[in-house]
Amino acid sequence: PLPQNTAFRCRKMRNQLFWFTAGCGATLLATDVILPLVTNHYVTTTGRRKAQGEKAFVLSVELQFRDASSASMLAVEWAKAAAYCIKHEPFLFAYEMSRSDKDPLRYAIIERYRSKADYLTTHRKSEAFLAFRPKMKEMQDRGDVVVSGSSYIEMGLGFT
Repeated sequence: PLPQNTAFRCRKMRNQLFWFTAGCGATLLATDVILPLVTNHYVTTTGRRKAQGEKAFVLSVELQFRDASSASMLAVEWAKAAAYCIKHEPFLFAYEMSRSDKDPLRYAIIERYRSKADYLTTHRKSEAFLAFRPKMKEMQDRGDVVVSGSSYIEMGLGFT
């Protein structure tokens, strides 16, 4: 048998664990169920708030590289532009480069802007764009990358 003091400590710890677990459950219920219903704010599993109805101007660009070194070189330049954009372009909702899970030389770029005007009049005149675009154009001219894509206006039916 456990000494009386030890049994008391075990009961106390069990009670504390119960209240801790109950508190966590209540917090999850509040943040995952009640709060979204009341505020109409939904979040991802990483805690990022989901957005609805932005109707952004979207650029969807596909890149097919000749070799891995070309892909790597352009990705480095893209990262520099992204570092600038996240700090200086609040109208830019998303700016991401992705690599295909099937073809390591195929990439996609998705850019989401508040408006087409923000893209045309501000972003395209930014130091990031003016540094990045000529480098990509040079790679296109050499045949290191083939670029294709389209632009879209979101319909506001889903979320991001």
